[in-house]
Amino acid sequence: MKAHAGEVTALTCKQGILVSTGKDDMLSVFSCDQGEYQFLRQIALEQFHFASALDILDGKILVGHENGKIQTVNVDGTNKLIINASHYDGEAWGLQVVPEKGTFLSCGDDNTIYEFNVSKKQMVKQGKVWTPELFGGKPYETTKIKSTASTMSSHPA
Repeated sequence: MKAHAGEVTALTCKQGILVSTGKDDMLSVFSCDQGEYQFLRQIALEQFHFASALDILDGKILVGHENGKIQTVNVDGTNKLIINASHYDGEAWGLQVVPEKGTFLSCGDDNTIYEFNVSKKQMVKQGKVWTPELFGGKPYETTKIKSTASTMSSHPA
């Protein structure tokens, strides 16, 4: 079966549904019954790094992305929802509780800051610590300044 334009990165088959994903940022959904497979649809996973883990339960697909995000999507392609985000490259370095907002912030070596709502248990904002615009558009590797989100302090690391 041809399911992706490129390599497949995860595959699962449960409850009569086969789902695969690949570096083309697509989910391919098939029905399966005693070795017979029928293509149902492809679901785009735009705005994320490729998926590296899949699971299915009761019509929902759980997708673990290479960039630390976890999302759910219905087998019919509706109701895409990010349910968790985390730092994915290196270490998480900082944690700051913001009681008046009911949130906390985290930062790490992946150059990302996340804000999470405690009561809703979800990410509400994210941002980058370093962008090329900070150094006249030059790529990070060509600057002498090496910076990551290694602290939540108002003083440099």
